[in-house]
Amino acid sequence: MGGKMFACIGMADDGVSVKTPDIETATMLIEVGVGQRAPCFHRSCVRLPRGTDPDELRHRLTASYDLVRAPHEDAAGDAAAPPGLTTGAAPWL
Repeated sequence: MGGKMFACIGMADDGVSVKTPDIETATMLIEVGVGQRAPCFHRSCVRLPRGTDPDELRHRLTASYDLVRAPHEDAAGDAAAPPGLTTGAAPWL
């Protein structure tokens, strides 16, 4: 399996950047104030700042994980990890 990142916390530790399905979704999330532009990442990514609602953060992390993992499910077969991501509380929440 090729490696793709679904989430990234930078050295500033001021948020987490996640993948969205497309540029339009990322733009919408930025416009409504859920996320910010994710510096150094593709325009389909957003940064969720420190203090993001825990339910929103969990949803965005899970969606990003599922999005990045989806192309590999068929190749990995039934032995792959179950879909979705169980997230614990991030230390900066």
